[in-house]
Amino acid sequence: MDSVYEDVRSILENRRIRSEILLQQQNEQIRIAHPELAEVEKKIADVSEEILKNSLDGQSSEDLQKELVRLKMDREKVLFTLGISSDKIKPYCEKCADTGYIEEEGKEPVLCDCIRKLLSPVMTARSGVEKYPEFSFENDSEQFFSENPRMQETYKKLRLLTEKEKVPNAVFYGRSGQGKTFTAVAIARQYAKQGRSSFVIRLTEAQELMMEHRKLIQSFYTPAGKERDVEKRVGYLTQADLLVLDDLGVEPRTTNTEADLLNILDSRILSGKTTIITTNFNMESLKDRYGGRFFDRIDRNFVRFNFSSEGARA
Repeated sequence: MDSVYEDVRSILENRRIRSEILLQQQNEQIRIAHPELAEVEKKIADVSEEILKNSLDGQSSEDLQKELVRLKMDREKVLFTLGISSDKIKPYCEKCADTGYIEEEGKEPVLCDCIRKLLSPVMTARSGVEKYPEFSFENDSEQFFSENPRMQETYKKLRLLTEKEKVPNAVFYGRSGQGKTFTAVAIARQYAKQGRSSFVIRLTEAQELMMEHRKLIQSFYTPAGKERDVEKRVGYLTQADLLVLDDLGVEPRTTNTEADLLNILDSRILSGKTTIITTNFNMESLKDRYGGRFFDRIDRNFVRFNFSSEGARA
């Protein structure tokens, strides 16, 4: 998603450098106040230099290595006596040591809270969720699906999956006014708050964007700023961690409609990105309208959620 990750990496690197500088300044002040520590550290530096010279000359440094171990032990004793902790770099974020990720054995690395805070406002601004200011998990009520207890339970599960970052490809279908877009946008907003990229767009707008992109490709001249903006938004369709395609079925049919949708879905399925589609059509009507390869992608790769009160999850 363009340069945002590079910007964040730069911030993290600056934090590491700042921590190192502060540590060096702190250690220098300690050495001035405690010359006995400075003396043993000078001996360690001298012996280390001798070991390096021997290594370059192909000579053994067995005795020097033993001397270096002894001096380091002496240094620890001096530090202990003075009540000073070892000179480990204290990172800005102790959870991830300013790497941006927390790693656990046997698990995929996850974004640290520190990097989520850096990414969250950027991802929220780019996601399109600000068009729906009231659509968020925080603004829902106990009665949102009060007339549909089954859907209320499904909504809670989707919210929990979002918090655990395990939302599947999904189709939210059913009559208008049943909470499909609300739920999809709430999930997209939560993605952005977690520092992940999301993009909410109505199918008619996505169709217009793809048409504009084709015109730019075929054009002899396009203002550079406009071209970058269109390329960036087209990139969101395939590269965002979560894409919400809202109101499938209301877009006008053109010769490129199905091909555009197929390109988007195929790219996202292959890269493991999550897509949520909302539609007022039932699955049978969608099959009649699209059929072929596009419906096959949905049938094989998407979990279906029926938001109509009389329906059940397919």
